[in-house]
Amino acid sequence: MRLPRRIDEIVKEKELLLDKLRVKFEKTTIRLQMSLFEKAISDIVTRLDVKNGELLETANNYRLITELDKLYNSFNALSAATMLPQIIKGTEAISTLNNGLFRVTIEVPDRFEKIIESTKKITDLRLGLRGGKMVRGGFLMSMLKSDPTEFKKFLSKAITSQMPVKEFIGSIKTMIVGDEEKIGSLQKQFQRFAFDVYGQYDAAYNRSMAEDLGLKYFAYQGNIIEDSRDFCVAHYNKVWTIEEAEEWPEWTPAKGIAEDQFPAGYVIKSKKPNEVPSYLGYPGYDPLIDIGGYNCRHILAYISEGLAKKWRPDIK
Repeated sequence: MRLPRRIDEIVKEKELLLDKLRVKFEKTTIRLQMSLFEKAISDIVTRLDVKNGELLETANNYRLITELDKLYNSFNALSAATMLPQIIKGTEAISTLNNGLFRVTIEVPDRFEKIIESTKKITDLRLGLRGGKMVRGGFLMSMLKSDPTEFKKFLSKAITSQMPVKEFIGSIKTMIVGDEEKIGSLQKQFQRFAFDVYGQYDAAYNRSMAEDLGLKYFAYQGNIIEDSRDFCVAHYNKVWTIEEAEEWPEWTPAKGIAEDQFPAGYVIKSKKPNEVPSYLGYPGYDPLIDIGGYNCRHILAYISEGLAKKWRPDIK
């Protein structure tokens, strides 16, 4: 069974939006990495004491290690100023689509606008936003803050060993920007964040709205690809209850087989079907937020009781 056309259209539009936001986030990250590298060259490398193309072990060079704090503080301000408007714009677009989805899914109550306002405020705070600004010590601020510790250690080692300048520059470029075999420092830092921030914001927003609206059912939506996890394949394009989702942290592929959750002919990927997969069995996993675990791209589309029972007559 498929979702009604008007609901399905918004769900697909949201899938495209989430993918677009993730790609844009990654591109911005790559651009910021290069900015950090160029700043490191101009502020640090050009001031190093060098002789015969090699770094010297001097007081000035060791002092420049402390300059990395200033460099990273400046960069973190740039990173926040660049990323924050992008993230806020993205979350607002997600909220707008979700509000539209609820409007076509159920008969909205008179207090719907107040529910929207309350949900937006709560979900923003969960992300670490208040009034369009980052909350000090919040999730977003901590994720957008880069640490110079690795660079400091490497610079100290390079000075002590009197590393050739060309080798030093090549190494810090690999460290910050990456190469064919290694991703850059920001990409590594934001790797999970880039995929999860928008998806988890979407899921948290939906859950909060559903709680206020008294919705207990949802359709597990999104695309299934060749490397989709067993869990996602088992739950995809089916209606589930919130109570059933509460049992997901204990789900195993063997349970999926026993309950005939997999499509005909599907061969499970797990080598240990009787164990909870690592992408589910980790501390803090929240089934209605994390869904299929790290980097999961699937969506929970909350639906009315009438539509849920039409899809799944066994629901009580």
